[in-house]
Amino acid sequence: MSKHTFVEDALAGDAGIDDIDSYVDAWHDAEDSDLELHEFLGMTWDEYRLWVEKPKSLRYILSAHRNGHSVSEEVVKSQSELALAARAGSTDEAESVLTWLRKTGRL
Repeated sequence: MSKHTFVEDALAGDAGIDDIDSYVDAWHDAEDSDLELHEFLGMTWDEYRLWVEKPKSLRYILSAHRNGHSVSEEVVKSQSELALAARAGSTDEAESVLTWLRKTGRL
């Protein structure tokens, strides 16, 4: 496994979304890490909480990192783009994450 975080590896194309579980396993197996799991993965605490509660939000988290946005900005941007593209399934997913961000006071 890489010495980079999951987010770094995913953005570099060295890890896919489904690989996150391997990074969590590596954190559990690491005996010398002083990092919290969210740090080990390369996420902020809020991003980690969002991912734990809404696993499908991972692509928004990665996109936010790639674009230098907060996750809430990325979801709002994505929701607008998805609404324009009229992709019903993806719009529902974005709406779910957006609702969670509002409910938890992050937006």
